[in-house]
Amino acid sequence: MPSEEATGSEDEDKSIQHFAALSIGFICVVIGIPLWWKTTEVYRVSLPYSDIADLSKTKFQFTIDIDVLNLEKSWTDKDLTDLSKLLKANLVDDRKLATILSKYRVTVRQAAEKQTSDVNSFKTLSQFDEYFHGKESSINKYLIVLLPVNNVVVTKPTIGNNRAVFLPVGKGDLKIVATKITEILHSVLVREDTMVKSFQNSLGAREPKDKESMRSLSYHQGYDLLFTLVNPQPDVLNVDWSIQEAVKAYLDPLSTQLSDYISLDIKSQMIFFTGLRRKPKKDSKSQGYYYEEVDLPHTINPLEAKLGSHASNNPMLNFIVYVPSRDQYPLHIVDKKGKHVTTNSFLSPQWGGIVIQNLPSPPPNSSLPATASVDMKTVMEVFLTQLRFLMDFSIHVAQDVDVREVGNDVIREWELDNWLRKKCVENLATSISTLQSLTALLEGIGNIVIQDDIGLQVENAVTGIKEAQRYLAGGQIARAFTQSRKALASSEKAFFDPSLLELLYFPEDQKFAIYIPLFLPIGLPILGSLFKAFKWIKAKRKQKLKTE
Repeated sequence: MPSEEATGSEDEDKSIQHFAALSIGFICVVIGIPLWWKTTEVYRVSLPYSDIADLSKTKFQFTIDIDVLNLEKSWTDKDLTDLSKLLKANLVDDRKLATILSKYRVTVRQAAEKQTSDVNSFKTLSQFDEYFHGKESSINKYLIVLLPVNNVVVTKPTIGNNRAVFLPVGKGDLKIVATKITEILHSVLVREDTMVKSFQNSLGAREPKDKESMRSLSYHQGYDLLFTLVNPQPDVLNVDWSIQEAVKAYLDPLSTQLSDYISLDIKSQMIFFTGLRRKPKKDSKSQGYYYEEVDLPHTINPLEAKLGSHASNNPMLNFIVYVPSRDQYPLHIVDKKGKHVTTNSFLSPQWGGIVIQNLPSPPPNSSLPATASVDMKTVMEVFLTQLRFLMDFSIHVAQDVDVREVGNDVIREWELDNWLRKKCVENLATSISTLQSLTALLEGIGNIVIQDDIGLQVENAVTGIKEAQRYLAGGQIARAFTQSRKALASSEKAFFDPSLLELLYFPEDQKFAIYIPLFLPIGLPILGSLFKAFKWIKAKRKQKLKTE
């Protein structure tokens, strides 16, 4: 029989072994597993999910100032008070369920005697427009000038270039005048319907888009304009075009007008020995050639391949002057009715435009190459019109309303206001849609890393949307547009951050495939030792109870 000393020593050794197993198990379970879990967890910064979810329910309210200035002497103060009430009643936006609401702050007042005498001496519409420029109207504030009906210069409702509308009125026409002012505001100066459509389309609504929205480009901080002269036979005709002077004369004013909102990078080039691969049809009535409207899309692809590479984040707009070769001269574009298009040009939505410039080819026996010059005035006027359509500066005016010629400014001030409002809601809708898509992605895939920079960009986007909403309600559309631009940039930067894709290729099943071979050989002995230790402790407790 073993001695008591040997038995005690053996029990002591077993107790040490079991307590060591318990200690190792304690360290692994209490310290090791939490430490491993903490060091291997995916870092995800906290995002304002509730604020982003509430953005889709946000209503945007535009505040627009209307100042009515009366120069009709027969109108009394009571007439002006009644006109103010009629206008406020007509301009109330009662669309309770609409996402975009309009609020008009209307002021009606009599003109000063000096203003009346000055206006009566004007002989041209430009004098009317320049007189009120910067004095009575400002950005997002429109001046409605009520003139006597017998005014020689302004005989019908006329919209100037500088946020002023000139409206001839007579005695007792209060309701008619109020209705006309309301129509001009809704259909030309403000155009709430286009803002609502732009907002819904940018949110991803499945409603059919109109031609205007499909033709124009979405907002970008900059656009690249490339002007190209295509001369298929430089050995026959040496074409001269003064593109630098034309850009300075026609596009520099546009760049200056839009410098606070977008940037225009203008380039030019000449391409030789390249033509339109689509063979034109022979005109049986004359000695010329023509393209029909169905042929025009097939003329772009061959030219586009020759335009060169585009290394920029900004969208490219191409404007091409094509000089027909000798065997295609003269070349025209005909409409559906078979008539020649006056400008001999066509527009490709979201791409650019092409002008066919028919320059006379030299006679067969003349020395070659002959020299000819492009009519840059005609060409640039066409390109500016196309550029207005592509950048969404098109206008719609009723037949009984005149609009002053745009002149050298290219864009009228009230057109710029309209563009700012429309692009502002587009930016806000796109930002909201992008943020909601981002949160849906992050909530659906739990192992995507969310870095601090992404969280900062998301917070900046949410803040920008709320700031834009506040500025819109206060009538400060320029500041609202700036905030919407920041919100758009921040939301897209967060959504397209490359760090979001780092762990997408490492799903949960692959984690188990990696960790099980690592921890199983270590874990089984520890679990076995813990099981024996607990069994030994249980046996010891039973033995102690028996001895007592």
